[in-house]
Amino acid sequence: MVDQNPKRSGEPPVWLMFGAGGTVSAIFFPVVILIISLLLPFGLVDAHNLITFAYSWIGKLVILVLTIFPMWCGLHRIHHGMHDLKVHVPAGGFIFYGLATIYTVWVLFAVTSL
Repeated sequence: MVDQNPKRSGEPPVWLMFGAGGTVSAIFFPVVILIISLLLPFGLVDAHNLITFAYSWIGKLVILVLTIFPMWCGLHRIHHGMHDLKVHVPAGGFIFYGLATIYTVWVLFAVTSL
């Protein structure tokens, strides 16, 4: 028999952030690595242009997306990886997702003060 009143879970918003972080990492990190490791050192991209871009509103948005979502993805993976390895941290969800929330607030403050 199916339970007609299932217990509500707080996991869907976390899975949303996890999925967004994985997608952002997979799509944009190769481009970031290309820019930082090859194009910038060989002078194909001007550092002044990157700094100017970082100070624009779209640059700030890119910085937020490239830092916040992958952190949620990573901490979610650590939380569930520890669970899979039978390492149960008391209040692990609050610890890992709390760290991700603190990091998010810190990055929002840092980027908006640029």
